Amino acid sequence: RSRGLGDVYKRQISHREGQLGVCQTNQASAMKRIVRIAAGIITALTAIMSTSGEAKAASHFGWGADIGTSIDVSGHDMSTLNLDAYFGYKNSIIDLAGIGAGIHMMVSNSCRAFPVYALLRTSFRPEPSLCFMDLRGGVAFNSLSNDKNQVSVWLNPGIGFNLARGKTFRSFIVVGYIYNGMKSFGDTKIAGGLNMVNFRFGVTF
Repeated sequence: RSRGLGDVYKRQISHREGQLGVCQTNQASAMKRIVRIAAGIITALTAIMSTSGEAKAASHFGWGADIGTSIDVSGHDMSTLNLDAYFGYKNSIIDLAGIGAGIHMMVSNSCRAFPVYALLRTSFRPEPSLCFMDLRGGVAFNSLSNDKNQVSVWLNPGIGFNLARGKTFRSFIVVGYIYNGMKSFGDTKIAGGLNMVNFRFGVTF
């Protein structure tokens, strides 16, 4: 009888060991599946991020904004604070070719100029360069202090200097000349339009 009980205990122990082994095997298999799934997810995310980065690098769309000031050197007391934004096409040689618009607020009176222009910015070389040319030309919608409006020719050539450059952005300063063909209005006499020296700080993406 004791021998029979011993056989029963041995079979129970053997059965438990078998269940434990099966459980450990199942856990190991589950862990392997989890590792495979995690590796697959990481690989997929890496591929997606790489593709996205290449797409961004290959993108020819660019945009930017400037803040600056213009000093009236024609003696009409029309110096301004300026804010401009623009967008357009870019490649290895052309930093930006597009269109832009600005708000130029006269400091000493309530006049405003709203230039709308075509923009070309280039250093004429594919390699990073310290200097570049910045050309802008279009029309200015002038809001005058006597509640009158004028539309005039607006030109803004300049020379720029790169400051900082990253994978997706670039900062710079530009020194330029602005011509606004504003005419006389009210008691303000303007001969030959406005001539200004222009300073800008900008960032493009």
